[in-house]
This record gives sequence, structure tokens and C-alpha cells, in this order.
Amino acid sequence: MKTREEIQMLFKERKIPLTHQRLAVYEELSSRTDHPSAETLYDSLKKHYPSLSLATVYKTLQTLSEMGVVARIPSVAAQARFDARTSKHHHALCGECGRILDVFDPRLNSLPSTKVAHFQISGHSVHFHGLCADCAKARRTKTR
Repeated sequence: MKTREEIQMLFKERKIPLTHQRLAVYEELSSRTDHPSAETLYDSLKKHYPSLSLATVYKTLQTLSEMGVVARIPSVAAQARFDARTSKHHHALCGECGRILDVFDPRLNSLPSTKVAHFQISGHSVHFHGLCADCAKARRTKTR
């Protein structure tokens, strides 16, 4: 994750205005590990930034994603989720509650090369699908 000064420098280099709202969106996202949606970030920020709109949060996340500062994470729900941790890691997605957990396993970073017809691969990420510990426990309790 980037420091406030690094974010300011990146925006300055790209000649993109860094508003206090954009900075707040990044700082809120980088303080979290739950891979929030734009809506979740908006709900967290609106009490401190009453003029903030959901559209601003979406546009800011899109800008940050295009800059490579945040990653857009696919989720089992329809809404996109975001991660300020852009170092190489993977994810486990709970199909029950939607929780997304970080997976740090260097063996997943160097999968055997694969060829796909009519497609040039530029990278990969691994997403495990299943149940988080809480949902697995709840399911076991339900079936007893």
C-alpha cells in the first residue's frame, strides 16, 4: 500500500487533481482488509464527507485501478470489490457471505505456463471458492 506522499506524487505525475475526497477513498480502502465494495466505502465515508457522492467513490476507484494503485477483485456478488494491497497475492471467496480473504502462497505465483488458443496471457491470479470458517461452522451447526 502506498503512503499519502506516494499517492500525492502519483497523481501529480499523471496531472490528475487529487481532491480530499479521492485521498479519503484511498486511505479508507487502504486501512481495510475486507475488500470492500464502492457502496461499503461510501457508507464508511459519508458521515465525515457529507458532500461525497457514490458516483465520486466509483470514479475514484476506477481512476485508482487504472493507475495500478488498487486492484478490482471479482466476487461472487454482482458488485465489484477492491483491494489496496497490490503486491502479488491471491484470494479465497466465500460463496455464502461474500467474504474475501487474502492468500499469500508463493507457489501460486509461478504456475506452469499455459497456452490458450487465440489468447496472449499476461498474468494470472488465483481465486479459491468455498466457505469461510464462520460459514462452514454455521453450516455444520445447521446440519446437526
